[in-house]
Amino acid sequence: MPEPSPLLVVDDLKTYFFTRRGITKAVDGVSFTLHAGETLALVGESGSGKSVTCLSLVRLVPEPAGRIVGGRVLFEGDDLLRKTRPRCAACAASRSPWCCKIR
Repeated sequence: MPEPSPLLVVDDLKTYFFTRRGITKAVDGVSFTLHAGETLALVGESGSGKSVTCLSLVRLVPEPAGRIVGGRVLFEGDDLLRKTRPRCAACAASRSPWCCKIR
């Protein structure tokens, strides 16, 4: 029996903050795969990029300093990083980050 397609694939996600003091690589090459019915925990020290990773998934990284500079976020094969930021912000406000795919 073939393995089902993953629900969420995060591949080499990179989110950087560009400030006067230089570049902070808040998320630098994060990758994971999540199948339907699975649970994933992002664990790490304070400042390790857990929150910025989650904000990146729904395109809510604070601009203009923060930018997603690389990677892919595929939900059911659809790249969420190619969605417009306003659509993803509206999705997050509705508490359903995946509605970008549905709408």
